[in-house]
Amino acid sequence: MYRGTTRFKCTECGEVFTSPDIEYNATVYSVPQPCPHCKSIRTMPHTVLPFGNIFSRSVYESIWEKMEERK
Repeated sequence: MYRGTTRFKCTECGEVFTSPDIEYNATVYSVPQPCPHCKSIRTMPHTVLPFGNIFSRSVYESIWEKMEERK
């Protein structure tokens, strides 16, 4: 489901960019969007909160691996 736009951060090159926020498999997670700078799919929402990032990098690691296997 499309949820608007959000800021993503690339874990490869550090680029922060705005892209569509699409729900990943009916969860609170977002489908990683390709980095416009280096084209890596290893991106995740860039959320700066006082108590830290609500998105777990370990969860995104498994999402990235699944997406890379399908390529």
